[in-house]
Amino acid sequence: MQLVSMTVHGFRSLQDVGPIPIRRPTILTGHNDSGKSATIDALAFLLGTSTLAEEDRTFAAPGNLGDAAPSDSAGSTAGIRVETTWVEGEFRLSNEEQQNLSLPELVRMRRLSSQELGPRLELLVEAPEDVRLRNLDAQSVADLRATAGELGVTPTGDGRAKSSWVTALHEYALPQPSTQTWTPANREIVACLPKFLRFGDAESAEAAVKVALNSRYRSHLEDEDLKQQVRGLEDELGRRVREDAQGLVEHIKQRCPDLVSVDVLPDVSFKAGLQATRILLARTDGETVSLAAVGAGRSRRISLAIWEWTSELLQRDVAGHDSSQGPQIVLAYDEPDTHLDYIQQRRVMALIREQCAIAGVSMVIATHSMNLIDGAAIEDIVHLQLEGERTQASRLLSDLDDDVNGQFLSDIATALGLRNTVLLHERCFVGVEGPSEQQSFPLLFRLCTGRPMHTAGVVIVGCHNNEGALKFIGYLARSKRQVMLIVDADSRKTNKLFSDANLVKEGLDIPNQTRFIGQNDTELEFTFTNNQWCELANSLWPRNEGAWKPEDIDALRSGKFSSSLLNLLREGSDSGPSSKVEMMYEMARSLKTADEVPPQLRDAFLEVEKLAALDA
Repeated sequence: MQLVSMTVHGFRSLQDVGPIPIRRPTILTGHNDSGKSATIDALAFLLGTSTLAEEDRTFAAPGNLGDAAPSDSAGSTAGIRVETTWVEGEFRLSNEEQQNLSLPELVRMRRLSSQELGPRLELLVEAPEDVRLRNLDAQSVADLRATAGELGVTPTGDGRAKSSWVTALHEYALPQPSTQTWTPANREIVACLPKFLRFGDAESAEAAVKVALNSRYRSHLEDEDLKQQVRGLEDELGRRVREDAQGLVEHIKQRCPDLVSVDVLPDVSFKAGLQATRILLARTDGETVSLAAVGAGRSRRISLAIWEWTSELLQRDVAGHDSSQGPQIVLAYDEPDTHLDYIQQRRVMALIREQCAIAGVSMVIATHSMNLIDGAAIEDIVHLQLEGERTQASRLLSDLDDDVNGQFLSDIATALGLRNTVLLHERCFVGVEGPSEQQSFPLLFRLCTGRPMHTAGVVIVGCHNNEGALKFIGYLARSKRQVMLIVDADSRKTNKLFSDANLVKEGLDIPNQTRFIGQNDTELEFTFTNNQWCELANSLWPRNEGAWKPEDIDALRSGKFSSSLLNLLREGSDSGPSSKVEMMYEMARSLKTADEVPPQLRDAFLEVEKLAALDA
């Protein structure tokens, strides 16, 4: 059984969060106290490896109590926690599980706990609207007979056998109206839940050892030679315990002489496995300490070694299994590279890649690490943030209704060199036409604002006449990210990609999110003065005969200025520029003050700086 996604309600700051995908791996990122560790704890609760404490329940929101406990005598709701906490998961069953459990491929289950009832696992099923026809196997024969009498149903066989009444009522229920309802999950379903292993503190490391060794323990019990020896031991121990219980049998007979027979049948089994494991360490003979008592850095290194070892055991356990049929495991890492030096951090990343490649393994990682975040696929990153003391989860590309579209934009971001950490944390994205702007704008922005683009949280995205790149800018705009498209004014008419119709189609608000540089349908290079170009040319690309004059530059302004200027400098100078990119880069380098930057560009950069500050 594979966990596909999870949704959380009423667990600490996770008032109503999800669905959160469970991938290979899923990366949870966000500021401190945004709910990353709480999400992992909720996952542990869902899979049955942790209990729910009273302080785990979310405080009810004022004015929106929902299922919260009643307010106090003064009518205040402050300090009141929600009545019910639940974590729901969507699970994918293997073919064998579908057949054995009589369930479809995808099922929904939830583990919930209320203030009146303890934790319980429930399965969402299609059930008869008539509650009398639900959970027939759990009802007594007397109840089944009564229900059958009320409905006019007769047993299919021997009326003394419960199975006859269950079968008859089940057949009667099939054509009756049904509805979806939550029903208790039976032991067979619970046994199929994925295992949960958590990498974190010393306690979790020891727990991982226990789970891993228990897995090997069960594998050893499958050995045919050992199985016969174990069965013999179980039989002998069972015989001895039954003899020990004979005194109890006789005592019951004396006290209850009306009983015909009394038997005590102890169930002896070695299948329970290991109850606990402890790890003791010593650097000096006789001076052992527990893993929890060593320093944070050493504890992390030892825990890492443990997880490398458990990874090997996991690979042994799934060897020979199809990924959908073998054992399913969910691994959770909470800040796995904290307290580790760079070499150890690289070991962690290698281990994570190795474990994600194991069939049947899913993984959730809570981290601030840029290396881990940038190493994941965009669609596998979940960003958590607090809004009004409640966690909100968002995913890049999450508003797309098509996985193909999501993969398309993910590929574009990768091709543009946009790391995941950039997409998550930078505050304003500036779309430009191509490499001329990509190389010159950072210098011009710093001149205008007094600081580099990256310290302002600004990122340049080169469109390069690429419709996909423009689509990505449009996606960011639709996702309420701060964006600004800065393109040449002439491209608005000459380049279909930047036409008004196409920009609107991609979701850009032209008046607020687009700046066209150049007057009267000109271009970026045109905005710099004749004197500026003349001084630059005489400095870097001296004329073969005489000096460059402002009127030489001015004569080019009636046509395509940048192309004409490049040709003039190339033909008139043996050291002329190799490209428009070089021309613009050198122009940006030559300027010394913000006043030298053309007003249109200067205003655009100052506006970009303000946009970035809005999300600071």
